[in-house]
Amino acid sequence: MTVARDPGAPLTAFAAILTQRSAPTRAREDLAGLIDGAAALDEADRAAMLAASVDRYLAYRTMVHGRLRRTIREWIPRTIRRVGDRYPRDFAAFMEDPGPRTPYLRCVPGEFVAWALPRWRDDPALPPYLEDLARYELTDEDLRNEPCGGEAPTGLPLALDRPLRIDGAVRLQRHAYAVHLLPRAVDDASAPEARDTHLLVYRDRSSHQVRYLELTPRAAAVITRLLAGEGVQAALVGAAAELEVALDDEFLAAMVHFFADLSEREVLLGAEP
Repeated sequence: MTVARDPGAPLTAFAAILTQRSAPTRAREDLAGLIDGAAALDEADRAAMLAASVDRYLAYRTMVHGRLRRTIREWIPRTIRRVGDRYPRDFAAFMEDPGPRTPYLRCVPGEFVAWALPRWRDDPALPPYLEDLARYELTDEDLRNEPCGGEAPTGLPLALDRPLRIDGAVRLQRHAYAVHLLPRAVDDASAPEARDTHLLVYRDRSSHQVRYLELTPRAAAVITRLLAGEGVQAALVGAAAELEVALDDEFLAAMVHFFADLSEREVLLGAEP
C-alpha cells in the first residue's frame, strides 16, 4: 500500500535515532525496523533515510547528546556533581521520554530539572537540599539570559496609594536550605544549613551580574505583594496580617530602609504613574 507523504515523518524517524536509548544497537542491527517503527514514511523518504550511513546518524546523535549534556552540566554544575553516577542514566531517560521540547538550548536545563526533580526526591541516596540547589543554580543562569529588565525609572516618589515599578528581571525564591551560602567550587560537597530562606534575585544594571539579597520574612511578604501589583499601603497591611504581626513603627522603619536599599540597587524604580 502506498503511503501518502507526511513532510514531518522523516524528522520523526530521525528523532527516534537521536533519542531512543536502544537506537545505537537497533540502528546497526535493523535500521529499517527502527525508522519504520517511529514513523510512516513514503517510499522515497524511506529509501533516502536507509541510504544514509548508520555511522553518520550515530555520530550526529553523539554530538547532540554531548552538547546537551554539557549545557545542563554548565547550568547546574554543583547539582550534577551531587547527583553523581546517575546523571548519565537520568539524561538518557530524559532524552528518550519526553526529550527536549524547547527550540532554545538555554531552556533545556530547565526542562531537564523539571523532569528530574520528582525522581531525585524519591532517591534516598541523594541529599534533601538537591531541589533547592538545582532551582538556585537554574535561576542564576536563567537571569543572565533574561530579556526583561532594565526598565526606565518613573521619576515619581513612593506613594502609599500606588504600586511601585520593579525591575522586570527580579525573581523571588524560597528555599528550605540556605543553598546561596554554599561554596561555589564544584568539587565542594558541603551541606547547607537547613532553614527557611527567602531570596530576592536581580541583575545588577552596571555589571550585569546576578545578585542575591536574603530577605526577612516581613520583607519577603511585602515584596511579594508589590510584585503582584498591590499599592504600597495595601502591601504593608496585607503582609502584616499574613504574618500576624503588628504594623507598628518598628515594622514601618524597617520597610523604609528596605525600600531605600532596593532603590539604591535599582530594583525599585519609583511609583507607577
